[in-house]
Amino acid sequence: ARPVMAALVAVLAALGLASAANIPTVTLGKDVYGKDVVMPLVGAGTWQYNDTVAYESLCKAFALNYTFVDTANVYGNEAGVGRAIKECWKRPRSELFVMTKIPGGLNSSEVAAAHKQNMDLLQLDYVDHLMTHFPGDWQATPERSSPQRRQEEWLALETIYKAGEARSIGVSHYVPRHIDDVLEVATVRPTVNQVEYHIGSGDIDLVMSKCQSEKIFFMSFSSLCGPCTYEPQDSLINGELVTKIGKAHNVTGAQVSLRWVVQQALTQPYIAGVIPKSNNLKHMATNIDLFHFELTASEMAMLSNATKPKAEAGDGDVP
Repeated sequence: ARPVMAALVAVLAALGLASAANIPTVTLGKDVYGKDVVMPLVGAGTWQYNDTVAYESLCKAFALNYTFVDTANVYGNEAGVGRAIKECWKRPRSELFVMTKIPGGLNSSEVAAAHKQNMDLLQLDYVDHLMTHFPGDWQATPERSSPQRRQEEWLALETIYKAGEARSIGVSHYVPRHIDDVLEVATVRPTVNQVEYHIGSGDIDLVMSKCQSEKIFFMSFSSLCGPCTYEPQDSLINGELVTKIGKAHNVTGAQVSLRWVVQQALTQPYIAGVIPKSNNLKHMATNIDLFHFELTASEMAMLSNATKPKAEAGDGDVP
C-alpha cells in the first residue's frame, strides 16, 4: 500500500491542494465533556459504496487532506470505512470527524444494538456525530413512524451522547413537525438535520428556516444530485448553467455546485457543508478545493433560482 499512498501524495502536491487547516468549519456545540464539536464544511460521502470501494475512496480522501467522513448503518460499508480509518488515517483520531447514522423507527434497545454494530464495524469507541436516518422506518409503517417512536429513539440517542460515545447527535430527512416531536422531549438538542439540498431543489420540505430558528445546522446531502433524474443540460456536474459559471472562475461545474452550498454556510447562520462522493482522484481533489474562489451575488441568485434538477419530496409524508 505504501507505493500507492506515495503516489497519491505526489498527485496531491502536483495539484497544490489546500491543506486541511484551510477548510472552514462550523461548531455544532459541545460534547458531554464540554469540548467544542467542530465539523469541516467538506467531507467525503460513501453512500452506495460497498466495503471495498469505501475503503479505496477514503484512503484517497485522507491523502487529499479530507478530515470528515460520512457513512451510515444502512449503507453496509462501515467495515470498509473502519478499515480505511485504521490503515490510512495517519493523524490523531481527534482530527478526524466521523459521522454515521442509525435507521429511523427504532426502539431504545434497537438503537443500542445498531450503535454497537456501528462501533464494532468502524472499530471506534466514539463517533463525532450520530444521527437517526429517517423520521420512521423506510416503509413508514405506523408502529415505527410516529411522534412517540421518534421521541423514544431520540432519548436513546441522548443516552449514547451522555456516555461520550457520540460527541453530537442529530437527525436526517426531518421536516419541521418531526423536529418539534424531538424538541418536546429533548434534554440534548439536535445539532444537525441532513436533508436533500442542491441547485434546483429549493427548500423542498420548508425546513431551512425551522433549522435556523431552532439553531440546528441544516446540512446538504446529494449536493451534486447524484440520485436525481434530469436532462443532461441540467446536470450539476457538467450542465449548461454550472459550466458557464465555472468558466468565469476557471473551476468545474461540480465545484460551482458545491461552492453554492458552502458559500451559504460561510455567510448564513446554521447552514453546514457538503459531503460529495467520488472514487476518482481528480474529482476528489477538486471537490474539496472550494475556497479559492467566490461566486458573485448575481451568480448565487441565478443558481438559487434554478428549478432543475428537482428534489424528491416525501419526507413530510411520514406520519
